[in-house]
Amino acid sequence: MIPQRNISLISNQLLREGGKRVPESVIERDYVLAWFLTGLANHPLGKVLIFKGGTALRRCWIDHYRFSEDLDFTLTKPIEFSEILVGLNEIFHNVYRECGLKIEFDREDRASHQNSYTFYLKYQGPLPASNDVKVDITINEVFCFTTESKPIFQTYDAFEDLPRGSMLNVYAIEEIVIEKVAALSDRARNEPRDLYDLWHLFGEYSIVLQELRPELERKLAHRNRFVNGLEQAIAVKSERLKRNWTGRLAHQMSALPEFDGVFRDVMKEIRAADLPE
Repeated sequence: MIPQRNISLISNQLLREGGKRVPESVIERDYVLAWFLTGLANHPLGKVLIFKGGTALRRCWIDHYRFSEDLDFTLTKPIEFSEILVGLNEIFHNVYRECGLKIEFDREDRASHQNSYTFYLKYQGPLPASNDVKVDITINEVFCFTTESKPIFQTYDAFEDLPRGSMLNVYAIEEIVIEKVAALSDRARNEPRDLYDLWHLFGEYSIVLQELRPELERKLAHRNRFVNGLEQAIAVKSERLKRNWTGRLAHQMSALPEFDGVFRDVMKEIRAADLPE
């Protein structure tokens, strides 16, 4: 396991580059997640859990992307939670043997979830205090694009003991985009990270949402939803997203862009898809 000073070195580096210090606990979690994912990639459970979401963007798609604080997966086949726990415990053992990092199952989420296993892992990393990370595993989902095998980024030289070359099964970028659109338009969800991720993906990959409309319709249909009214569903959330913008995202990057410009750019892409009202 790397020493605490390596975490401080990264924090100082980000301060120099972006003018803002990212909390050391956020950097530590990034290190822990990278090691857990490396353990998963080298375990049979890695064939059953497909990595997705913001952490997949950071650790497998876009090096030095925003920090992310949880883990999201989708099952490729039905499997009981008890079986997943057996595999996780083997991964924890392997990671501890490799680097001395302690990770363990902590607790299930208190809220009930119909289509996911949601729980928390506890870890003791380079920093003195223990911490936890939320894990969400979707049980039944439709795949609209072929998954891809991607290497896990080391990201920082200071993550010096992290092995290179481990490959993980990950959602395609297009799949992440349509899931982010579905999440952003969900009236019950108000996460600014969905907006930020779409903004970055539309710009980074020049994705045209209209070309993904059949897949978006299929993804929404699996949730008993439709593309009708999707643009308006996002538009009415502007104030709620803006209120949470800085509080939810500022600690995940050195330089957070202004909300208004990001929201305007994303809405421009949504309108260009010419979805029905």
